[in-house]
Amino acid sequence: MRPPPQVTQSFRRLVNCLPASSPLLLCGDFNMHDPQWEPFLESSPSEVAAEFLELCTDAGLTLVNTPGEITYARGTRERSCIDLTWSKHLAVSDWSASVSPLSDHYMLTFTLHQAFKDNIPSAPKFFYSWGKCKWDLFVKDLDAQLPAYDYKKQSTGSKAFTRALITSYRRHCPRGMHKDGPRLWDDTLMEAERIATDSKARYLQLPMPDREAAMQRTRSQFFLLLRERLRNTYLRRISKLNPGEPLAWKYFSGRKKASLPSLHQFY
Repeated sequence: MRPPPQVTQSFRRLVNCLPASSPLLLCGDFNMHDPQWEPFLESSPSEVAAEFLELCTDAGLTLVNTPGEITYARGTRERSCIDLTWSKHLAVSDWSASVSPLSDHYMLTFTLHQAFKDNIPSAPKFFYSWGKCKWDLFVKDLDAQLPAYDYKKQSTGSKAFTRALITSYRRHCPRGMHKDGPRLWDDTLMEAERIATDSKARYLQLPMPDREAAMQRTRSQFFLLLRERLRNTYLRRISKLNPGEPLAWKYFSGRKKASLPSLHQFY
């Protein structure tokens, strides 16, 4: 809701049309202030906020926010909890708000426990160019790392072999392509985002001129990389879509770093 907040007829119709028994998650920047989610609020809640809270409660919505946890920070003084998460017939846990270099609003994350059909594919596996592997060096490196065999310590030997195998193929076998192509949100971009996020968090914790300068500098560096990805990859892909055609999931899944593959994936 744009400031000043108001309970519009459109929002009333939305709440009144909510399914009676289906799971529901409602998130947004509502620009409302109430002790229900802002216990540090010194002034009395406005009539609009009270009307909004009553409407949500009557609709069976449950507030997920951790009361008092900041979701919006601007400048040196402005702190509030205006970004709200509501649920209905849906178990939500691990709710948290974290600083983001992309906005003055924090990034909200949580875990859903309702049994939904998972249409989101798992993180892609790593692939290696086995044909380009330097096998002589691989075998030599693997043998050099293996300890002397001891039948009394088979578990220890198995762990040592696994470590040696992973280290050797990382050193001597070049990385190939993922099944769905390369990760678009690569390590360079992820590291730039982490640095920008840490700089902003330090500034919000203790607003000082040097910390503000560092925040602006790291944010600009991150945005420069992000604009390059959007211009060279995402914009080109989006421009090729037909009306109503969704963007392939791989362009979003790359936002999350894939986990290290297990040993059995290479057999």
